[in-house]
Amino acid sequence: MPPRKKKKPTPRATGEMHGKLRPHDPFELIRWLAFSQPDPRKALSELVQNSLDAGARNIRVTRRRERGLPCLKIFDDGEGVIPEMERPEALKFIATHIGHSRKRSLSPRERLALMTQGQYGIGLLGFWSIGEMLEIRTAVPGQRPFRLVLHRDRADYKIEPLRGRLALDERWTEVVVAGIHREAMSAMIGRRAADYLGAELRGQLLSRSVDLVVEDRMSRGRSQKIIPVTPPRFLGERLEGIGPVEVPGHPSIRLEIYLTGQSPNDDDHAGLALYSAGTLVAPRFDDLSALGLDHPPWTDRRLSGIVDFPAFRVAPGSRRGVVMDEAAGAFAQALTGVEPILASVLEALERQRAEELDRTLIRDLQRAFRDFHRQRPRYAMLPIHDEGTGAAAQGGPGDADGGAANPGAVAPETDAADEQPSDRATTGIQRTDLLPPGPLAQLSLTPSPLRVECRGTRRARVRALDATGCEIAEPVEYTWSLSAPVGTLSAKGEPLGRVLFTAGEQEASATLTVVARSGEIEVQAEVDVEVLEEIPSGRGKEGIPEPELVDEPGTGWRSRMQDGRWQVNSGHREYRTIADRPALKLRYLAMLFAKEIVLRSHQDPRLDKPLEQLVEVAAYADRNLSRRKRKKKTD
Repeated sequence: MPPRKKKKPTPRATGEMHGKLRPHDPFELIRWLAFSQPDPRKALSELVQNSLDAGARNIRVTRRRERGLPCLKIFDDGEGVIPEMERPEALKFIATHIGHSRKRSLSPRERLALMTQGQYGIGLLGFWSIGEMLEIRTAVPGQRPFRLVLHRDRADYKIEPLRGRLALDERWTEVVVAGIHREAMSAMIGRRAADYLGAELRGQLLSRSVDLVVEDRMSRGRSQKIIPVTPPRFLGERLEGIGPVEVPGHPSIRLEIYLTGQSPNDDDHAGLALYSAGTLVAPRFDDLSALGLDHPPWTDRRLSGIVDFPAFRVAPGSRRGVVMDEAAGAFAQALTGVEPILASVLEALERQRAEELDRTLIRDLQRAFRDFHRQRPRYAMLPIHDEGTGAAAQGGPGDADGGAANPGAVAPETDAADEQPSDRATTGIQRTDLLPPGPLAQLSLTPSPLRVECRGTRRARVRALDATGCEIAEPVEYTWSLSAPVGTLSAKGEPLGRVLFTAGEQEASATLTVVARSGEIEVQAEVDVEVLEEIPSGRGKEGIPEPELVDEPGTGWRSRMQDGRWQVNSGHREYRTIADRPALKLRYLAMLFAKEIVLRSHQDPRLDKPLEQLVEVAAYADRNLSRRKRKKKTD
């Protein structure tokens, strides 16, 4: 006889209970939904968003007084409030279906195609943060216009025909928020409202043919009364060739990224913003720690622009932030493939700027000590390294290595036309398949300065670069000129971007200028020209060499002569402190250079330590004086 099956215990016997969630007080839930939108500007944006979702071509936002109360009106010519229903029934549906949206059934791809945002059915409740009463007026062809009236923190509503309006062949919707709160008045000022709407709805406004205007009839004086809402323009050069990024199972990510001239940590600069189908959901990636995206390059302030992903679910009330779901995880995973490209762009930009700064500092240092060897012949200058042989110039009796001293000599300068393009001139991104060169943004003009003996000749060369340092591909026209009659210029028979300079018969100085034109873009560069009676040359040369930066933190030395090279310790605490302050860095290098000249001239090793201490004391005073100047400016 088979064993009996045990009966399952009934829920009553086990104490289990089953049911469905429901609010104790539905209006209390509505109250919390309304209070979840604290920003009146965002509430205004939600009302304008409804007009955009209705396909409006003309939207007018007006701030004015009616019956003594400050009011805000949003008028549009869209398809209307549920156009397939009768006006009373359509308005009743709006009032009795809080939390339900007819747009919710749209897929992310359909939402992207229609640029539709609404999906929660609570956007109208945002009027609680603006004013005391909401009135929706709606008209469609062949029906009498009606209005719906809602009050802040009240559960009742009223629907009635619009007095004095006949059923005409017209279609429009007007939303009126009456009794604007005093706290919200400043946010609704015409210019502020227009700027906010332009940034908040940037993608929507760019993708639609819509005329959105803010009219402020309460503003006084000469302030602008009618302000067209325009999407803000991003400054900098757009990085072409990045995106769209495919996301499996979801719409692709659209990237519009610009390279600006800001500091990497400039808090005053917005940086990259996150959008969903054209509407802002996160002004900075710093707010996306839940997705693991609150790190460079996404938070780098040198980048600006938008990252748009239409499959996001956002917070129903504030519409800020991203709901963590499968789509958000796929978005974060897809962006990992873009990070190396952006990181390489920023790294190249940083390298280029550092090299440009160093070149500028070296040029300024050489100008500071120009003609020093002639005015102070008792001092021996430092050896100039011969790049052609890989050896340093040998000195004379005053040289530590026992060569012939040649105080005051300068390094021989090669012809720019014979130079090969260096990596320094193209410090931008080399992966042109990922990031092709951009438009003309800057010029690299060499040599600098241009020194020529009397009646001698020398070539100058210019390269046309984009903002990241890559040579551009578009054709460029060059125009050369001299600021003074110190010689003649000839580009005949020379390759494009080169010019032959023939010096005059007397010593003189001037400025060589080149103007490059590529389409509508025009960029200018210039270098100093020096015509000298004689330019010393040969292996026994001395002058002002470019310092070789050696990173040796923790060591005591600041500068030294090593194998005929002037080395500066970039890892020293004093150097790191002023590395990003060009003025202090120049003075620090000048003190180190002066120290090396004195040591080389006197050949007394006992001077090494006192001179190091002199540099230490002078650098300390220099930093304090600079700090006081900055403090006075801020005060």
